[in-house]
Amino acid sequence: MEHIVQEHEAGIRIVRMASGKANALGPAMIDELLACARAAAGDESTRGLVLASDRPRFFSPGFDVNDVFALDRPRMSEFFARFIDLYEAMLALPKPVVAAVNGHAVAGGGVLALTADQRVFCDGEFRFALTEVDLGVELPAKVRRMMIRAVGLRAATDVLLAGAAIHPQRALALGLADEIAGPADVLPRAIDRCRALAGKPPNAFAAIKRRMQDEAQIWVTPSDRAELEKFLDWWFSEESVRARRALTESLRR
Repeated sequence: MEHIVQEHEAGIRIVRMASGKANALGPAMIDELLACARAAAGDESTRGLVLASDRPRFFSPGFDVNDVFALDRPRMSEFFARFIDLYEAMLALPKPVVAAVNGHAVAGGGVLALTADQRVFCDGEFRFALTEVDLGVELPAKVRRMMIRAVGLRAATDVLLAGAAIHPQRALALGLADEIAGPADVLPRAIDRCRALAGKPPNAFAAIKRRMQDEAQIWVTPSDRAELEKFLDWWFSEESVRARRALTESLRR
């Protein structure tokens, strides 16, 4: 695999994103992460998964602007459908998933962090944000519900409507982060947490995990693919096209 690095440590599958300077999410990265999630689900020797980053100061800033913003509607439909498959596969994994959020986690990167059962954030001037409102698009149902489940309705409203950033100390206070650690300790602490969860009786863990997701109405609709055309309508609206063009121009400057 070209965009991720995998390791196995005493039954824990460690998946580190390792693409470009900041782990921007492009089609190839998403396909590799999806393959890892599916392999972990079917591998009896994998008792838990840690999703991490191989890039300092960045978990992931979301979609690769250079690649994804240039996609036409048919190719964007295929790309976003695969992203839905990815975060739903991570959510559905009947094993512990812990995110080692070692830096900025924004937009699609924030979505991936939300799929974890627990999250260890890095101490520092980093931000977690879902900035889709600034791009003129509505987030799919499962992403909205994951955000509400993580921090409650009031704080989720601030994130989803205002695009507000959550910094590590605030994330800990809200319950978005389970722990804050220094840069060198984020991944080891995430592995320790995953190993502790993986030590629970696996069938009971899987059943309770799914029941809790059901109680949060995560799976009230089987898949966000049902909202794919609606998302594409937002993405290719005049409002969103203008917002994405402005973002691209600001990045170039």
